[in-house]
Parts: sequence; C-alpha cells; structure tokens
Amino acid sequence: MVRMKLAALRHGSSGSRTVGAVLGIVLALGTVWVGVLAPAPAVAGLVAAILGVWTVGWLVGPSGVGGGDETLKPEYFALLPLPRRTVAVGLLCASFVGVTVPVTVVALLSLLTLALRYGALPVLVAVVAIPLQLLVIVLASKVLTALWGAALRTRIGIEITAIQSAAILATGFSVYMLYQAASHHADVASAMWNEGLPTGVTRVALLLPSGWGVAAVNAAGEGRWLVVLGALVGLAVFSVLLLAAWSALIQRRVTRPTTGDSRGARRRSWHLQRLMPSTPVGAVVGRELRSWSQDPRRALELRTALWTGLLVCVLGLAVGLTFMIPLAGLITLALAALMSLNTYAQDGSALWQTLLVPDAARGDVRGRQLGWLIVFVPIALAVSVGGILLTGQSWAWPWVAAAAPALVGGGAGLSVLFAVTWPAPGADPHRHGGNPLDSGSVVAQFNVMFPLMLFVAAPPTAVTALGYLTDNPTLMWSGTAVGVAFGTLLAWGLGRVAHRRLQRRGPELLSTLRWGASPEPDASQPGEEGGGTVTFGVVARAQHNLETLSSARGAALSALGLTFWLPLYQGVVSLVGVLVGTDNPSWHLPLYLPAPLQIPGSVGMLLLGVLMIVAMGRIVLRPVRTQPEVDGVTLAASATESDVPDEVVDATNR
Repeated sequence: MVRMKLAALRHGSSGSRTVGAVLGIVLALGTVWVGVLAPAPAVAGLVAAILGVWTVGWLVGPSGVGGGDETLKPEYFALLPLPRRTVAVGLLCASFVGVTVPVTVVALLSLLTLALRYGALPVLVAVVAIPLQLLVIVLASKVLTALWGAALRTRIGIEITAIQSAAILATGFSVYMLYQAASHHADVASAMWNEGLPTGVTRVALLLPSGWGVAAVNAAGEGRWLVVLGALVGLAVFSVLLLAAWSALIQRRVTRPTTGDSRGARRRSWHLQRLMPSTPVGAVVGRELRSWSQDPRRALELRTALWTGLLVCVLGLAVGLTFMIPLAGLITLALAALMSLNTYAQDGSALWQTLLVPDAARGDVRGRQLGWLIVFVPIALAVSVGGILLTGQSWAWPWVAAAAPALVGGGAGLSVLFAVTWPAPGADPHRHGGNPLDSGSVVAQFNVMFPLMLFVAAPPTAVTALGYLTDNPTLMWSGTAVGVAFGTLLAWGLGRVAHRRLQRRGPELLSTLRWGASPEPDASQPGEEGGGTVTFGVVARAQHNLETLSSARGAALSALGLTFWLPLYQGVVSLVGVLVGTDNPSWHLPLYLPAPLQIPGSVGMLLLGVLMIVAMGRIVLRPVRTQPEVDGVTLAASATESDVPDEVVDATNR
C-alpha cells in the first residue's frame, strides 16, 4: 500500500502539495521557535497549547478538503482475503506518505527542544514520545473523519461538518476584525509569553491527549518518573484503541449500504414538483432544488456558504467591530459561486441523459442557473439586509446595493461556465462508497474563480466609490444601476457561452466525467513541422494549460491565487485613507511611510497586485506549443517536454 501511495503521488499533480508543504513548514518552524525561545515558566503550557491546535487542525481539516486523503480507499481492498486490521495497518502506513506527516514531525520537534532544557534523560523521553504523539494525532484524525463520513448520512452530521468548515472560512474573512480586537489586548499576549497561560488552561492542555508528550517531557525534567511512565503508556494504549476503532469503522464502511430511503425527502420533492412549471427548464430547476437539499456533498456546500455569512456576523458582534456585518451577505454570494463551480462533475455520468435529448443543453444550463438563484440569493440578501438593520449602519446601503447584483449575476454565470469548461471529475454519486465527501479537487478552479468574482464586483463598486469621494449621492446610487445591468449581462452572456459549449462539446465533457480523459482542444491552426505554436481558443487554451500544469507552475499559480488580493487591498484602502486624511494606519503598510511617499506607496501596492494577476494570466493563457514529429510519431500538443506521456516516449524509443 505504501508503494501504491508513492506511485499515485509520483504521477499526480504536486503544485498544491508544494504550497501546502511550504506553509506547513513555516508554521512548524514557528512551533519549534516557541519551544526554543519561550521563557521557562511558560514554555510547557505554550507548547502543549500549540500542539493542541495542530491536533485540532488534523481533526477538522479533512472534513473541509474533500473528506481527507482518499488516494487509497478501503473499498479497493474489500474483496481481498485480508483481515480488517491488516487493511487498517496498511492504510495507516500509507497515510504517512505525503506532506502532512513530515510537516507535523517538524512541529513535534518542539518536544525535543523542550527536553534539551532539562538534560539527557528528558531527551530520551522526547525521542520516545514524538512517534507515539504522532501516531495518536494521525489515528485520531482517521477515526474522526470516518465518523464524520458516517454522520453525513444524517442532517445533523451535515450541519456540524458545515459549521466546522464555515468557522475556518469566517475566521479567514475576519482576520482584520480579529487583528483589531487583539491589538487592544497586546499586554495580554505579552503576559502569556513571559508568564505563561493561565493555570487552568495549562492544566487542560497537558491533560488532553495532544499534550501527553509535553507532559512526559516536562515531568522527566522535574524527576517525576511515574508521570513520565503514565504519559508514555497512555499514548501507546490510546493508539491501540484508536487503531481498533478505525478498523471497526473500516469494516462498517465496506459492509454497510451507503444510501437509504427518506420519507421526508420524498414528501418535499413531491411539493417542489407541484410548484415547478411543466417545462424543460422547470424540470431542471426542480431537480436542482432536490439535489441541493438531498445530495450530501451539495447540501454541505450550501450550508457552508450560509454558515460562513452568519459566523462573520457573530465574530463582528463578538469583537465589537460591526462594519463587516453588512458585507456578510456579499461573502455568502461569492462563496456560493465558488461552491457551485463543479456541479456537472458532481452529477457524474448522469449527463448522458441530457445529451440524448435534442436541444436540451440550453434548458439544462438555464435551469441550473435559476436553481442557484433560488437556493442562495434570498438567504444571502437577508443576511446583508438584516445585518444593516440590526447594526444600524446605513452607510452600507449603496455599497451592498451596487455589489450584490453584480455578484449574483457573476455567480450564476461563472458557476455554470466553470462547470462545463473545467470540471474536476470524481466518483459518480452512486460510487462514493463510505465517504460522501469524496469528489474531485477544485483547488485550482477556486484560485482562478476567486479573483474573477472580485473583478465582477469592481465596476459598480468603483462607481459608488467615485460618488463617495466626490460627495455626489446621485453618482453613489448610480452604482446600483451599473451593478444590475452588469450582473444581468454576466448571467445571460456567460450562461449562453456555457450552454452553447455544452451543446457543441457535450460528448467530450461526458468522456471527461466518466474516464477522466481530457478532451482534445480545437486547434484552429496546425503546428508547424518540427514544433511550433498552435492557436487555440481562449477557453480551450486555458483548459489545456491548466490540465498540463507542471509542479512549479502549479505551485506558483496557487501561491499567486492565494495572495494577490493582499497588495490590492493594501493599495486601495491606503489610497482611500490618504485621500480622506485618516490618522489610523492600522495594518496598512503604505500609511506608515512619510506623508509624501504614501500615495506612491499605495500605487505601488496596486501595481504589485496587478502584476500578480498578469502573472496568473500568463500561466493560464500561455501559448501551447507542439512537439516535433519523431519517427512518424507526432507528439501531442504540450506546454513542456516533461508533459509527454511515457507511453509515447517508450514507443518512440522502441
């Protein structure tokens, strides 16, 4: 199984793994840094608390990223005459292959740096505690992920998993609010660093399984050897219990049915069918509404978007910064579009039914758009309107009224366009096995669509901003008209492009969804003999380039997609701050410059963001070059020589 995992990783894309490894190593080195430099009275509690955060990341992380690592599934080995514990041990060993475990090992080296403060014997204790602690963390993650997979067959399980993912997203969107709240308590952070966490918090951190390794090392330094023995034996026994529990869950996953009947769902479907018009579009809308409520994957995405908006409001109220609350509905709209960009792949090979009906592509795409509008838009608008009314921030009306229509239209158009042109195939819904979260990875699609959603909201927001800066209320509210017109144009135009493409290239899309084979792009001009440039349409070229990304380009695209908004945000907010004469620079770097350099610094930030977007565009839309013809074999159009299939190279060599 380890060799299978290594082979799968060797032939898969490594761009996202590279970015994750870099970010993980930075965080792990930060953990080690705390173990080395923290003052003696505080170090044990701080390291135990930080390792507790690492454990929480292992526990909740898989539910937010497609059900965790499903490279090797238990179902693959269900028909082999192997005991379930043998399968569990093999899958456990295979799970150590990858990026996350080595990064966690680096973080656990903080136990070793803590032991070095005490002497040689505590170092030996740390050497024993590190692998045991790692085993507990990995097995606890496996057990909890298996439990979530079983729980997703119930409504309450979907809600709990959605709240977990929404909490992570809401924290990311509320970094500014959390920073402002934390800046008022800088003395508290200093006290925690110098004197340690409160006694009760430290005790809890050491008593939890995530802190048993720290407890063993700390007790060894103080000469309490019974505590050392108890902590180490506890880690070993807890590992055995977790392995037994995971084995039982694997047995349950491969032997129990994965679907069930629901009388309540049938009743709701019957009522929905009565409300829908008896037209092809009405039939698709009814099917979409049922899918968003009954398909576990779609139901989770729907609730994640809605809970994220609500949690942003809760965080704003909790820290006393309510200016973000009116924008929560806009965040929900943007997330709804991101969550809906892979709907054709989530439906799997069911697309063949649409393709068999003449001229059904238009009704299918328009029905999906209407279903998306019915599911997401009313709740998102209710969040923003309710937030404004609740907090009394009337300043937000023109801004929300301008951006919301554009985001609605852009989300309805881009979601179906991405679903048709750039699907991420996964298992068919009836082949998910015991993990309903199993689906294709859409990380790359997220990185491309997120900046597009920001651009969608930019024109009407710019009109409103111009009216604000010139103190012209009429111009401010003109942004609403621009947003409505722009959103309508996006929803209609992008939907038209999507259904025309589905009509023209539906069979290739079905082939991709069934077999994972990438359709050959339409080349309007053949390559020159001996290698040259092939002219593709923009969509086909972007699709081809994204499907053949090298590891380096994939890592660069992921890094740019995650960070490009930072200089844009810094530049826009700093420029507004300079123009209105703010005296609070907060965390906006250009405002810390001398007064004559603040505007050039803000413009420089904007240019940096634009350059990052241009770099992303060059990666996605770079020209496609053909490979030279060798011994009668014309190599496929490819961006780099390393992308040539091994079978073609072997045939050429022979």
